[in-house]
Amino acid sequence: MTVGQSAVSLAIFMVMGALQRKSCKRFSGSKASGGDPMYDSGRVRMLAVSYALPPALFPQAIQIGRLLTHMPAEIGVVCGDSDESATTGGFDPGFGRGFVFRESVRYRPSLRGFPATLARRFVPFFARVPDEYRPWVRRAEAALTSRLRETAFQPNVLVTFGEPMSDHLLGLLLKARLGIPWIAHFSDPWADNPFRRYEYLATFVNRRLEQQVVQNADRIVVTSQETLDLMMSKYPPAWRRKACVVSHSFDPALYRAPTRADGSLVVRYLGNFYGHRSPVPLFRALKLLLDADPQCLNGVAIELIGQMPARMRLHRSLRALPNGLVLLRDTVPYAESLTLMSNSDLLLVIDGPDDLSVFLPSKLIDYLGAGVPILGIVPPGASAELLTRLRARVADPREPEAVAAALRSAIAEAAQRRKSPRSELWGDPAIVDGYNITNVSAAFSKLVNDLLADTGGPTQ
Repeated sequence: MTVGQSAVSLAIFMVMGALQRKSCKRFSGSKASGGDPMYDSGRVRMLAVSYALPPALFPQAIQIGRLLTHMPAEIGVVCGDSDESATTGGFDPGFGRGFVFRESVRYRPSLRGFPATLARRFVPFFARVPDEYRPWVRRAEAALTSRLRETAFQPNVLVTFGEPMSDHLLGLLLKARLGIPWIAHFSDPWADNPFRRYEYLATFVNRRLEQQVVQNADRIVVTSQETLDLMMSKYPPAWRRKACVVSHSFDPALYRAPTRADGSLVVRYLGNFYGHRSPVPLFRALKLLLDADPQCLNGVAIELIGQMPARMRLHRSLRALPNGLVLLRDTVPYAESLTLMSNSDLLLVIDGPDDLSVFLPSKLIDYLGAGVPILGIVPPGASAELLTRLRARVADPREPEAVAAALRSAIAEAAQRRKSPRSELWGDPAIVDGYNITNVSAAFSKLVNDLLADTGGPTQ
């Protein structure tokens, strides 16, 4: 390690020590006194921390915006300040129904684009402990403190939503300052996330930071059982008992009835490719099908919609396919993405080649609301388990022949389904409805109310 790296490490450990000292104050009151104004209204008053919220287009922003909008609570929220408009995003979560205030704290990382990509690759710790939004934490704390001082809003529960995981570092500070019950919500794993490039010291620091959050939070929420098992396996049983699963959701009110005219059988993937989540297994499967039967994909149009690195766009497996078979399209606004889902004949979920994937992508849950057949090119894990329960075709991306066979069968079934009137949505309603925002928000509301009941706060 160089002298510069040592200095950075020392600074990080000093910050960690300060955070640990500040967050050692745990919520200690099991019952609130009758004169405590915090509980006078007998209503949930939630302070939410989510850097990503609409009108930002991140899947995290849409999911958390949807959940908060459907919560039966008074809510004050601190978030980042997005450059994008609700019109551009095509999705307005209806902020205002239960929202007391929204404190938007502007922050832009010092490096963006290609320079940031280079720094992440070659500069130790850059944007890794836990992410590039860490400087936002102190700014958000200061802005939020001023807002709470200026208003009569007195929260009785704190909820932080990561990604970015810096949201949880703000949670540590607010837990110590306010002394109210805290729910830490993880849309993805933190220290164990396989999409994070491994760097020994950064991983060590992230494990320590994650441990502080898990120890001090009163409840831990994750979006899949596999994530819970991965994340909590390294902690004591008492900490694990604080964790539960509340899934992503879809809103059926946002979908339109399909209007696509007769023509090609449309197979679509909507979402970004990055890291080892790649379309190459699909390209290889298509080549296998064409080698076995050059006419088998006549009348089939395949669209991949979202960001894709140049190394994937230029991959030899894509160049080996006939021109026009696969159409690459840029990201579209959220509302348009839902319309494209509904107007598809088959939707694709593609994940990286792993022994076990803990990820249950929010895009898969959006697919459920469209009621269109789904093919999963996914390894064993959360997505494969859900798709198997739905009786969808599933194949491991590490097995090209299996992917080709599943794709052939899924296309044939979609073609057959297209011949009959589409009077029913695809998927078992009993399973699909579990991801409806009405049910997901009810589950999260129960979690909040149960926590407040355990700690002496109001229940509804």
